[in-house]
Formats: sequence, C-alpha cells, structure tokens
Amino acid sequence: MLQNRVNELDSGILDIVGDKVHTTGFTHEKMLQFFLDTGVQCWSSKGLYDYRDLEFCSIKNNALIIVRKDGKEINRYQYKPVHKDTVHYKNEAGKNVSLTFTIRKSFYSDHYHFLSETDSLLFNNKDELDEYLLEKFDTRCSF
Repeated sequence: MLQNRVNELDSGILDIVGDKVHTTGFTHEKMLQFFLDTGVQCWSSKGLYDYRDLEFCSIKNNALIIVRKDGKEINRYQYKPVHKDTVHYKNEAGKNVSLTFTIRKSFYSDHYHFLSETDSLLFNNKDELDEYLLEKFDTRCSF
C-alpha cells in the first residue's frame, strides 16, 4: 500500500518514525517547497503506513519526494523525462517489433530510469544505460 501511495503523489514528504511512515502529499513541488520554507499547512493529503522498502524510480514524472528519518532529511528523489523514442528490433522469436520508451534522469543522483510498456529498469549512470540500449536494441541515444 505504501508503494502505491508514493507512486500516486505529485510531490511529498515521507517521515519514517520507527516502523511507521507518515506521508504528507502536495499538489506540486512548489507547494512542498512553500511548506518547507514557511510551515504553512498547504498539504493535500496525509497518511500513515507500515514501513516497507520502496522503489523510488516508480514515482511520477517531476514529483519531488523527500525522505526523512527521525526528523532528519536522508534523501530526495525526482525523475525528469529527458528522452522518448521508438525502436524497431527483432525479438527472441525473430519477429520485427517496435517499442516506445521513455528515459528519465534523476535530479539528485546519476541514475537513469528506462521505462516502457514491458520494462522499468534503473541504471546507475548513463554509461550503463547506453550499454543496455546498444546490447538490447542496437541503438544509441543522444540527449
């Protein structure tokens, strides 16, 4: 349930306290920043969930997620789309197929997220992403 909620947020703060996660959702990044700067209660949702490990590469495009543990910020996650393309290739059965994919770049790390209708893959850096695209689809992306 926590993963689903985080994936729905347009931006938010996750406060980890013990084995619980308090979520505070905002309609967009600017409202979250306004809350952090002023303390004005401009949130759009609140929730309480049992702690679970999360995959942050599944968050919405441009959503800012701040993670705090015991009141101290430990990480920020935000993925911004940088490239969208369609590739044509032969699948394992030798058939010509096409696949549309989006590449998102983490704003707070070197990670890249490859997202298609069949795959959601996280790469540590652009070199790893380039290697995957070359091996899997015999293509390169320039962005």
